[in-house]
Amino acid sequence: MLRKSVVSSFLALSLTLAPTLAAAGEGQECTQGKLTAQAVVDKHVKALGGRERLKAVKTFQLTTVIKEGDTVSTSTLRRVRPNLFRYDLDKNGVKTTKAFDGTQGWTVEGSAAPQRLDKDKNAMLADHALFDEALLDPKARGVTLALDGTEDVNGAPAFKLVLTRGADKEVRYIDQQSHLEVKRIYAGTHEGKAFTKTIAFSDYRSVDGIMVSHQASWDADGKKGEKTVQSARYDAPVDAAVFKLQTPRS
Repeated sequence: MLRKSVVSSFLALSLTLAPTLAAAGEGQECTQGKLTAQAVVDKHVKALGGRERLKAVKTFQLTTVIKEGDTVSTSTLRRVRPNLFRYDLDKNGVKTTKAFDGTQGWTVEGSAAPQRLDKDKNAMLADHALFDEALLDPKARGVTLALDGTEDVNGAPAFKLVLTRGADKEVRYIDQQSHLEVKRIYAGTHEGKAFTKTIAFSDYRSVDGIMVSHQASWDADGKKGEKTVQSARYDAPVDAAVFKLQTPRS
């Protein structure tokens, strides 16, 4: 998800979607004492459910309630391996969809005609649509890993796992006891301006053998929000037709 163009209108989407699974691969091992960044990733993956289980997943569906100030929205996320993606948001009665059909990304708001994404936004969404996130194969995604010591998060020590791609940096805080992610900080530039986004994860529950955060809160440019997972499911059938560019809503 680390791409310079990601920090656009889709950044809010990435914050509310808060990645729920990761997998380990051959990453750059930067040493913190005797511990390596990859060792932390491996412990994290085991805590999530294990590499074999994560790699076996074919589909993922997630329904959430999102609160931002006085606004309450509902969202539905659908993913199919390797890169089919659809996100539907109902905010104050206005429905918005962002989707990627494996080649072309598109968006539609309300009853307006669906719009194909331009080249840059399409590349961004294509990157976001990849089923396995960056920790599966950091090198292939142009991501370098580093372990930057530890820091207390909510009174408990957490490893600081730093992911860097280009000018963008992402810090993931992995709790030392549970080895689950408890906080993430994004930093980069957007339209020439520096930004920092922070999201916290909690209330992990097992869903089909995989640990999923059911509660998240974020602070993005002074705007605070939170999401609560209503339902989550892996490997349920998903009709591939929902990812294709659709006719305008009536």
